[in-house]
Amino acid sequence: MPCPLRLLVTTPELLVGEWTCAGGQRAPWREQARYHELDLLQTGLHLRTHGRLRSVVDSTLAALNTPGNEYWMEAPTERPQRGTLVLLRGITAEQWAPRSTAHTRRVSANAAHLHIQMLRAEAPLAREEAALALVHQLHAEDCAPPRCPRAISPAWRRLAEELQHVMATCFTKRLTVSALAASTRTSPFHASRVFRAVTGETMHAHITRLRLRAALFELEHAAGNLTDVALAMGFSSHSHFTQAFRREFGCPPSVLATRRANAS
Repeated sequence: MPCPLRLLVTTPELLVGEWTCAGGQRAPWREQARYHELDLLQTGLHLRTHGRLRSVVDSTLAALNTPGNEYWMEAPTERPQRGTLVLLRGITAEQWAPRSTAHTRRVSANAAHLHIQMLRAEAPLAREEAALALVHQLHAEDCAPPRCPRAISPAWRRLAEELQHVMATCFTKRLTVSALAASTRTSPFHASRVFRAVTGETMHAHITRLRLRAALFELEHAAGNLTDVALAMGFSSHSHFTQAFRREFGCPPSVLATRRANAS
């Protein structure tokens, strides 16, 4: 990898590491997978191109690769990136082999919760178990982002990618459909229609998931002040943040913040 990797789990069949890149735009570079790979972003965004298929990867998606896959990476933003790389080998890799040909997979609330649980685990055994549970969860779901049954034109895909890019870099701001549309030089109606058709969700739902995923990784630094986290992530209030968090993860953010405080 072109970024430093901090090892979290190392076994004959499983390697998990946390990587960090300082940010800054750079020329695209080519990579080739040697193992079955899962790459989950914690912060930031990048582009992955497999053949003619380009994917915008942010914290709501896991990038997937199988041995021998070649792809191009591109960092289109100045923002730093941090993520978690999972490499699978041996029997674990054989059992995990993806059932779909998609190169990205949506990270569900359950998978995101297991991801943060793995990163926070202090004991090596607990960390390894959480990592395997995360792999199992993603494999069980095996759901690429929904697509409309009808054909999607390249122009619509490009527009959806542009909108994803803008949202991934500006999700902490107060955004409107009009502002998002203006940033991509189209109308609010067209932007809204295209994004839903290509991704299967509304722009509001996508931005909320981006904010909640980012909040997961900020709770350990919250020091009991969840209002600051809520406002920093772009939520209008502590109560708005708590309602959205509970709806997504099944518990209020104070529970996860308390668990981290108790573990420290």
